[in-house]
Amino acid sequence: MIAILVVAHTPLATALVACARHVLGADPDVVAVDIEPNECAQDCSSKVAELIAQADRGDGVLVLTDLPGASPSNIAVKSSEIAHREGVPCCVLGGVNAAMLLRAINYRQGKLEDVASSALAGATHSVLRVD
Repeated sequence: MIAILVVAHTPLATALVACARHVLGADPDVVAVDIEPNECAQDCSSKVAELIAQADRGDGVLVLTDLPGASPSNIAVKSSEIAHREGVPCCVLGGVNAAMLLRAINYRQGKLEDVASSALAGATHSVLRVD
């Protein structure tokens, strides 16, 4: 099963995981990593890489982050590179939203690339005008 981490500006990671818990009615088994305003990739990457390694169940880790190019995203990318060098398959997706996270949780039984594709589809299909 694919492990999932959400790395985002505080308090978004925790809030997204809480939202998933609410929608699913159960613990989504997702690690939330809230990045504080003063944290940077150099300071946090080894800690987040350790969380990635701990979360891995042998099938890889999907790391979801909020704003590509922002500090949480940079931390996620650097951390996944460290984890990958240690033998943990990782994929980082930016632009996380609730639909992306729920889709990843619901399809995490597949291969890492398939789960990543499903998560991206969930994210893009949920962005639409509703009125």
